[in-house]
Amino acid sequence: MKKYLRLLLTLLIFGITPFSNAWATSIVSTSPTAGSVLSISPTAVTIKANADLLSGANEMTVTDAKGVRVDDGSLQVQGEVLMVGIKTLTKSGLYTVSYTLVAIDQSPITDSFTFLYNAPGEIAVATPAPSTEEILNKSPNRITDLFVIALMVFAFVMMIFLSRYAKKTFKTPAKPRQPKKNSSTSKKFVK
Repeated sequence: MKKYLRLLLTLLIFGITPFSNAWATSIVSTSPTAGSVLSISPTAVTIKANADLLSGANEMTVTDAKGVRVDDGSLQVQGEVLMVGIKTLTKSGLYTVSYTLVAIDQSPITDSFTFLYNAPGEIAVATPAPSTEEILNKSPNRITDLFVIALMVFAFVMMIFLSRYAKKTFKTPAKPRQPKKNSSTSKKFVK
């Protein structure tokens, strides 16, 4: 009796669960990946399904945050892959990819995913090199520069003073040394 009850329960579970969802078309991968953040503008969006897609029955659009289409409309189907070209993206923002996939002998699936695009900053135009006057006026260490210059001037003045002093000192003739008399501590007796 338990055998028949298990069999009946198994048939009931499989009978209630629809098998069509198990074999329905599903997404294997997307490029760009759903939810990704890009810093380089993609040239196309591709979706790969788990079954061959019908040519002419699929749809895919790419829109910006304002709902303006940014795809070029060149939809291509190559087996399991659906691809659409994209115009060059210039503005940062959230982009939405909406699609309808129809596989052979399958019901269509309709869904969407998003990706974020961060436009690179503007390229700065090179400016001419500043003149030496601009460098001196804009120096953040101006006080330090002035201190170093003052020390150099002081050192120069001291060098002149010391050289004149040395010249004076070495020009005067040295006094001759007289030999020192040895004075003895002993007393001489005079007779």
